[in-house]
Amino acid sequence: MSETLPRFHALKVGDQATVSRHFSAGDLSQWCALVNFPEAQCATVPEPLIAGLFSYLLGEELPGHGTNYLKQSLHFEQDADVGEALTAKVTVTRLRADKALVNLATECTGANGRMICSGEALVLFQC
Repeated sequence: MSETLPRFHALKVGDQATVSRHFSAGDLSQWCALVNFPEAQCATVPEPLIAGLFSYLLGEELPGHGTNYLKQSLHFEQDADVGEALTAKVTVTRLRADKALVNLATECTGANGRMICSGEALVLFQC
């Protein structure tokens, strides 16, 4: 299967991608309105917004376009404060060429490297 996937073969265990972002009070207000969530309960950055950083990285950066999520687990250790700089990182931990599968470690840190969440993702890479 993977003989026809040159971009898959360019991946290496240890490859990483990161993105940094902060969510403002306005961002949270828009998210609450979008998902019909009480804004008063949004004192910290909602977990789905943090998880979205990993969706961006996997779909746009590493492995990138042609990625299909198969599963992801996240363990949230601390809340992320509104306006806090967050850095999400994905790291390739395993490549399965026979099925074009990529395992990745995921983590998001806040100010001063404070661990916000960590986990794993498994994606099917089809390009």
